[in-house]
Amino acid sequence: MHTVLSLRCRNACCARPLDSIDSVSTYECRTDLRAAIEDAQTFGKNSMAHLRPDLPALAGVTTPALVIDHTALTDNIARMAAIAAEHHISLRPHAKTHKCLEIARMQLDAGAVGIACATIREAEALVQGGITGLLITSPLVGGDKPARLARLNRHTRVVVVVDHPAQLDALCAALSPGDPRLGILVDVDIGQGRTGAATVQDGHALARMAAGDPRIAFRGLQGYAGHVQHIVDPAARRSATRTAVETLRTLVALLETDGVQCPIVSGSGTGAHAYDMGGPYTELQVGSYVFMDADYGRVRQDDGSALPFAPALFVLATVVSANHDGQITVDVGTKALAVNGPSPTRFIGLTPGATYAFGGDEHGIIALPEGAPRPALGTRILIEATHCDPTVNLHAEFHAVHDDGATTMAIVGRYG
Repeated sequence: MHTVLSLRCRNACCARPLDSIDSVSTYECRTDLRAAIEDAQTFGKNSMAHLRPDLPALAGVTTPALVIDHTALTDNIARMAAIAAEHHISLRPHAKTHKCLEIARMQLDAGAVGIACATIREAEALVQGGITGLLITSPLVGGDKPARLARLNRHTRVVVVVDHPAQLDALCAALSPGDPRLGILVDVDIGQGRTGAATVQDGHALARMAAGDPRIAFRGLQGYAGHVQHIVDPAARRSATRTAVETLRTLVALLETDGVQCPIVSGSGTGAHAYDMGGPYTELQVGSYVFMDADYGRVRQDDGSALPFAPALFVLATVVSANHDGQITVDVGTKALAVNGPSPTRFIGLTPGATYAFGGDEHGIIALPEGAPRPALGTRILIEATHCDPTVNLHAEFHAVHDDGATTMAIVGRYG
């Protein structure tokens, strides 16, 4: 029986206030750590075994629709928690992947120290749903974003990143007398060239500025190596990871020399998590591991195997045209499946060897392997997500399939 499971820390000593922003691992106090790690060896064996597009629980679902294999989701969350426990490092999973209150709660119940999010809208939606311990991982610039952050921080302590003195000034200007101090991480560019202080010197100066401001609670550094996460070859990914984190090591040491402590060093991701367990990170912002997708499906571990997480996110599609030999057309196009990822090759309900190509806004064209039977009109198929994060953002809800049926879970904080 594949029942709905709520991942809760089994040891009562792991209880913590959810609005804590310090990166102190809750895994280390588990008396059953070894059992959790041993359990993780069997995770994923039952994933997808029970998931079919023709399940009665999905019969009333209009396509295209997002479907979660709840067994795989639960196993993935538990597996990453066990890995973190084994290495005595904290997790602050990224909600930009799922934008879902129920999944965030599962991650917190499994021992995460908090939740990362990308936007002020995500943070507001999570807090409204009772999720705290939030880190906003992108600089908030322009419009009413600083004022909204200040309001949010009055309700529950929030940490946000900055990578320029002007951002720090704008956030401080939005604070009112008597407001609680605003938690700050200095974002450092460690090779991606997207956000972050461009040099160690710039990061050092900004961190000292934040640490010296009485309105600010300086918490440490963020360094996200997004350019590393999807490197397929494990040796190349390991090497790139080591190069990326040296900037953080240097800056942490420089600040410590000045007497400025960095209790939080946050970053990493699903692709590089195994190589970032030894520091300088105190917590990992893993995100896609909960679902996986076609892109991460190509990434290899050191032994050549796939990453140790099962595919859990699919788009339910219907065959809407079947007039050509060797192919079918489904109602899943660019409005239902993200375009910034490799084409999916994993399907449930089709002969192995099928391939997908975008056919426009509303349609996808699936080429069938030679000799495979052509599904009839109205046949339903489950298609693995291309890139999970933006695919989720195209939909309003999930349909999480478990042995008792399917549960609808809202996707929140998509815009604004």
